[in-house]
Amino acid sequence: MIVAELRRRLPDTGEVETIARIVALDDEGPAMIEAAPERVASVEELLAIGAPGAAGRTYYLADGAEFVRRLPSAFRGQRLWAELIDDDA
Repeated sequence: MIVAELRRRLPDTGEVETIARIVALDDEGPAMIEAAPERVASVEELLAIGAPGAAGRTYYLADGAEFVRRLPSAFRGQRLWAELIDDDA
């Protein structure tokens, strides 16, 4: 299992909030979004841009663990970023 958390820094307080967890249970299946129901659609839209990989390939939720592993390099801003939390692979 591999898990990344999508986090943001709140503009008014600077507090860090986890807005979603992206989970791939194994190397075979797609990655899944774990988030509050009202956030799932916006997180899906955000992740739809994919995560860049080697040789110009872009990874998506359907690519599962490889997508999750690449999220920290795809989302690395000061106010929105991804962190790899668990990688048992």
